Amino acid sequence: MNSRPEKLLVLGVDAALPDLLQRLSGEGALPNLTKLMARGAFARAITTFPPLTAAAWSAIVTGAGPGTTGVPCLMVHLPGEDLDKWHTSFDRRIQMAETLWETGIRVGKRPILVNWPVTWPMGLEEGVQVAASLNPPFRFFYMPLFDIASSSLYSTRHHRCNQVPGRAVVVEPRPADGWTGLPDSGEAPLEFTIEVPPTYAKGPTYEVALIGTGGSGYDEIVIAPSKDASRAVARLKTVEMSPWITANFGTSSGGEQRGRFRFYLVRLSSDAKDLSIYASAVNSAGSYTIPDSLTPVIEAAAGPYMEVDDPWAFLDGWIPFGAYMDQLTAHNRWWTEATRHVLETQQWDMAFSWVGTVDHLQHVVYGGIDPASITYDPATAEEWMAALERTYHEVDEGIGRILEAVDLERTLILVVSDHGFTRLDHFPFIKQCLAKAGLLAYRLNLDTGEMEIDWEKTKCFPLEPGHSHIFVNLKGREPSGSVEPEDYGEVQDQICEALM
Repeated sequence: MNSRPEKLLVLGVDAALPDLLQRLSGEGALPNLTKLMARGAFARAITTFPPLTAAAWSAIVTGAGPGTTGVPCLMVHLPGEDLDKWHTSFDRRIQMAETLWETGIRVGKRPILVNWPVTWPMGLEEGVQVAASLNPPFRFFYMPLFDIASSSLYSTRHHRCNQVPGRAVVVEPRPADGWTGLPDSGEAPLEFTIEVPPTYAKGPTYEVALIGTGGSGYDEIVIAPSKDASRAVARLKTVEMSPWITANFGTSSGGEQRGRFRFYLVRLSSDAKDLSIYASAVNSAGSYTIPDSLTPVIEAAAGPYMEVDDPWAFLDGWIPFGAYMDQLTAHNRWWTEATRHVLETQQWDMAFSWVGTVDHLQHVVYGGIDPASITYDPATAEEWMAALERTYHEVDEGIGRILEAVDLERTLILVVSDHGFTRLDHFPFIKQCLAKAGLLAYRLNLDTGEMEIDWEKTKCFPLEPGHSHIFVNLKGREPSGSVEPEDYGEVQDQICEALM
């Protein structure tokens, strides 16, 4: 770059590891990032405390720390509310510091945002916005903004369901009756009925028929809104994925919205006793862009938007690792093509585009590649690392395609990340720890499943769902305060001792 740049492009790669980037760059596996390093500079940075996504990305685009932005971690407690009430920090209304694009708009610059964190609800006054990642209530706790519902599983066997219960449904095939248009089957057709999704929202009901077309038992399923195979939305053999299916889904307000999902036949034994059908998260089929008219244009260029991936389906044993990796690949492709398209077709002075696939995969595999982790196994470490390298390479390929739409001599390009990574060997139950120390009093209501807090006997409370911050239940500040101001320091010491 020989002159002062006229444009700014910020590419956010969540949780990129500097050591791994340098190694892969040296091996020639990241040619596009390597070219950028050669043209400019590579550096490490100390991230925010705590080093969590919402806090760090807010700091990156404002230049302010968590105490100034008002974005402390993944969750936030607002003054004056009960200590067990929390809000997601990915809500842009929480953020109190001015962002770079807000500054740019004030001086006449036109920004583009692509899937950038802490930008929901979408309300960019000038410029273009495409989606908003990790937004309330996002998947780690319930479901992401652009999902009507998270994924589900329909199986003849019981499966783990470590997120919201009710998503793993046991089905019992029975002799089929009343179907029309089924393909010829060497086995007597079986059937059962499913609702998609089984929880969250009211969705469509589908009839599922099991048939045998290969002469060696059951080998195919037909899924239709009624017992008319000519109207089937999916006809699948094992490990096949359906096209995107669009349907109407109920909302909490009593209305309806259009949603989109896919079926995947995980397994079907020849005797039909071992069957698993995965239904992906139900994504909104409505508008997710500013202006609205850009949504169908983006989908024509990049395909339907999906909120990253579904690690819990793999971790709970619903889908094989390869199927999970395919979701990451699909999102990397969407991010690449959506970003490239808006840069090519829209007027802009500053652009911010974020991809989270590296972070999400590292949450799944990091314990398998870190020799210090209790889950590390040298026999499988190479497999996990190969998967991680594949995703880094896909992101690098995406960066290369995105940069084809940019005048490198007129544009300042920043590839930036928010935090690194470490292993997680134990996940302590902080409330129990504090309760044993006499700092928190609660009981579990076995009828409702709710945790009932005795605030008069509670001296402190951790920010839900247990991330980073513990609040002293201070009189005069908290609605049910129990700690006298002069005892504040003593309670702090007691908390530290309990945690140690």
